[in-house]
Amino acid sequence: MCIVADTLYHYAGRNPRKFVKVGHPLAVVLGLATAVLLFLVQMLHVAPQLLSVVLCKLYWMLAIFIMYNILGNMLACYRATSSVASLPEGRQVPPTEEKYLWQYCDLCQKPAPPRSWHCKLCECCILKRDHHCIFTAGCIGHNNHRYFFWFTFYTALGTGLCLVSTFVLLVRNHLALQLINFATFLDSVLFTITLFAWVAAVHMLAFQMHVVYLNTSYYQMLDRKYDLGVWSNCRTIMGQRGLWTFLSPTIKSPLPHDGTQWRMRHSE
Repeated sequence: MCIVADTLYHYAGRNPRKFVKVGHPLAVVLGLATAVLLFLVQMLHVAPQLLSVVLCKLYWMLAIFIMYNILGNMLACYRATSSVASLPEGRQVPPTEEKYLWQYCDLCQKPAPPRSWHCKLCECCILKRDHHCIFTAGCIGHNNHRYFFWFTFYTALGTGLCLVSTFVLLVRNHLALQLINFATFLDSVLFTITLFAWVAAVHMLAFQMHVVYLNTSYYQMLDRKYDLGVWSNCRTIMGQRGLWTFLSPTIKSPLPHDGTQWRMRHSE
């Protein structure tokens, strides 16, 4: 899911601690810098040239809402751990009747619940591990999957709006000036940066929509073993509030279980 992490998979596997120490800060700074850059350029340069005063104020409100959800969900991803070690001590050991469903992790030297597996970068087993994301500096799993989904959604939405508005500005200025000057050149560079950011965000969002739709994970995209139907799958990842969690990362939405017990299709 994390394009950079997948690209550097072999290096990360050989030097996991060094990769975390260097790769995480670089990726987080890059993500934050890109978000702030696009936000400021949009609101201070692009929007005033395209919109009226009233529409510009409304656009400010929308942009702030989107930025709030991007940064808020990004922070929530980082703060919410999905490690097996975060479970109460009594839940880190399988009940007798469920023991056959659990697996033993040789690296952690302890049992791990179904759908959990070890992350070399986090150095622990993750509940319903989806993938390791360097832009949120940690693993996406049972407890923070909701935040990552909305992080990718609002990133795709925000970069999409930036892309459209920058393209309109480019076309308008080119038709008006009939030449390429320094200003249009900078707008072209901005459009290129926005395009790459949008493609990456849509790529991540497309995978996440599939994951939520089937209640699966990034590395088991075709596995429908835990597919309980769209709305049940959604509540399994988003919690009791379901899609209402799109409003804010601060909305309380308890998950249906602690990540150790998973219903399967044939057990409905």
